[in-house]
Amino acid sequence: MKIGRILLPLAALAAVSTPAAAQAPGEISAAPDRSCDRDCLIGSLHAYMAALAARTPSVLPLAHDVMFTENDVVLPLGKGLWGTVTAVDAHGLELADPETGNAAWFGSVRENGKPAIFALRLHLRNGRIDEIETVVHRKTALPAPFGDVTKLEHDPAFQEILPPEQRRSRARLIAIADSYFNTVERNDGQVFAPFDEDCGRLENGISTTSGSASSGNAAAIAQGCEAQFKLGIYLINKRVRERRFPLVDVERGVVVASGFFDHANEFDHYKLTDGREMKTALKWPNSITLLEAFRIKDGKIHRIEAVFTYVPYFMHNPWAGPAATPPSHEPDPAACNDACLSGLAGQVMDAYVSREWQALPWAKEVGYAENSVGLQVGEGIWGTVTARDKQPLVIADSQTGKAVWIGGIEEHGQPAWAAITVTASGDRIGGIDALIHRSEYGPPWTPPSTLSFPTLAKASRMPRNAMLTAVERFYDAVNRHDAAPPADLAEKCNWVVNGQTLSPCAQPFTTGALGSLDRVRDRQVLAVDEARGLVAVSTFEDFAATGQKPTAAAGYPRTLQVVELFRFANGKLQRVEAFTSELPFGMSPHR
Repeated sequence: MKIGRILLPLAALAAVSTPAAAQAPGEISAAPDRSCDRDCLIGSLHAYMAALAARTPSVLPLAHDVMFTENDVVLPLGKGLWGTVTAVDAHGLELADPETGNAAWFGSVRENGKPAIFALRLHLRNGRIDEIETVVHRKTALPAPFGDVTKLEHDPAFQEILPPEQRRSRARLIAIADSYFNTVERNDGQVFAPFDEDCGRLENGISTTSGSASSGNAAAIAQGCEAQFKLGIYLINKRVRERRFPLVDVERGVVVASGFFDHANEFDHYKLTDGREMKTALKWPNSITLLEAFRIKDGKIHRIEAVFTYVPYFMHNPWAGPAATPPSHEPDPAACNDACLSGLAGQVMDAYVSREWQALPWAKEVGYAENSVGLQVGEGIWGTVTARDKQPLVIADSQTGKAVWIGGIEEHGQPAWAAITVTASGDRIGGIDALIHRSEYGPPWTPPSTLSFPTLAKASRMPRNAMLTAVERFYDAVNRHDAAPPADLAEKCNWVVNGQTLSPCAQPFTTGALGSLDRVRDRQVLAVDEARGLVAVSTFEDFAATGQKPTAAAGYPRTLQVVELFRFANGKLQRVEAFTSELPFGMSPHR
C-alpha cells in the first residue's frame, strides 16, 4: 500500500513533539497551593509580628527569593522598621485567604518609642514566606489621620462568618471593592459602590465617617460613607492607581486591596455638590499608598479599615510590576553648548508656569522625574506651578550635557525651593529631574531667596578636576564617620540646607551631628562651572534611625534626595548649599 505524505505546519509539529505545560499567567503552578489553611496563615502573622518585635527576621520560614517592601521600596529583610521597632500591638486585625496563600494584619507598632500605624501583607508558598508588603505611617507635619494607638479597636465584624445568603463570590467581592475606588476617584457626587446604611470607615486608627464636628476630617463635613461621597468631598483624588486585590475571604465577605490615591492638586479650591466651597489641604502633587480592608455584607460595603501614608507623587509599587526605565542621553558639546543648555532650562521653567509643555523642543525619547519618581510630562508640578524665580541660579555644563536651575517656584501661590536638572539630547530636551522642597516637609527651611555666586578672578579659580576631587574628599569624610572634616574647608565655610544656614561646614563633622546619616550614595556630578567655582551634585542620603531616642526630630528611617552645590575659591571650599526632598527609606534614583 502506498502511503501519502502528510504535511503539518511547523507549529503543529512542535505541539506534537513537545509536551504541553502551562498555567494561568502570573501563576507558578496550575494547581494552587492550599497547604496552609486559615489557622496556618493567621499563625504566620503571629510569627511575623513576634519576630518583628524581637528584630529577628532569621527565625521566620523564609523562601530563598523572599521579597520585602516598606512603603513601596524593596529593602533587604531586616532594614527599615525592623531596625527601629520597639514594640508591637498584642492584637491586630487579622485576615487570611487560604485560596491564594495571603494573610494581612492591621494595627500599630512603636518605633524608637513613638507610635506608628502599621499594615502587613504576607504570602506563603510551600509553607514559606515569599512576599512581605508593609505600609508604615509615621506622624509627621503633613496632614493625615493618626489615631490614639492606646485606644485602637478593630471592628469584630471582620471576623464574623456570614450566612450563605449574605455572601458573594470572589469575583463579585473584588468588583464591589473596586467600585469603592471608582467612587473615590474624581469623586463628584456620583456613587458607584453599594454601601450599607451602617457603613463605617477607620483610617490610620481614626473614624472618618462618624464623630464630632471638631474631628478635623471628613466626619466633620458629613457622617457616613455614602453621604460623604454624594457631597463630592474627595474630588481631589485624580485617580486610584495600581489597584490590587490580593486577599479575599468569601466566608467573611472580606477583601484586602492596595493602591495609590493620586492628589494632583491642579486646583486649590472646589465646591461640594451642596454648594459649599472647599480648599485643598496641600497645594502640591502628592500620593498616598495604602493597604485597605473591606467587609462586604449582602453585597454592600459594611466596614472599611485602611492604613495609608504619604509617598512622592506617582510612586510605583513593585508588586504591581516592573518600573519604567528612563532613556539615557550622552552629552554632545558640539550640539548643545553651555548657552544652549541654559536656554533649554529657561524654556522648561517658563513652560511650567504657562503649562504649554507641548511646545518645548523634546527629544524623541524623554525621561521625566519629580522627587525621584518617574511620571509623564504634564503631570505633577506641570499642573501646580503658578510662578517661578526671575533671578535663578543656573549652572550649565556641556561636558555633562546638563543644566541645573535652582530657585523659587510658587504652587498656587505657595513658595517652594526647586532644583531642576535638564539633560540635553543633541540640542533638544532629553530629560528633566525635578527636586522640590516645600515648607510642609519641615525644617530646615526658609522661603526662597536669590542665590548669587559671582564670577571669580582667574587667580582664585580651581581647575575642574581639582574641584571634583575635593567634592569626593568631602563625601568620603561624611561616610567615614570619624569626626575628621576634610582638610580643604575654608574657615568661614557655611553649610546651608533649603535656604537655612545650619552651621559652619566643619562643625557637623567634629560634633558628631552626622552620626545619624548612615551613608551618602548614588552620587552623580550634574554640572561644573569653573568661572564661578561651582559644582552641583545629586546624591541620596540614608538615615536608618536605629538606636535613636524618642525625642529625636525624625526617629524613623528615611532617605533624602539631595542636590548639593559646592562653592570653591582660592583652593578652599567656601560654601555648601543643599536642597533636599524626603523619600521612603532606601528609595533609589530614577535615572
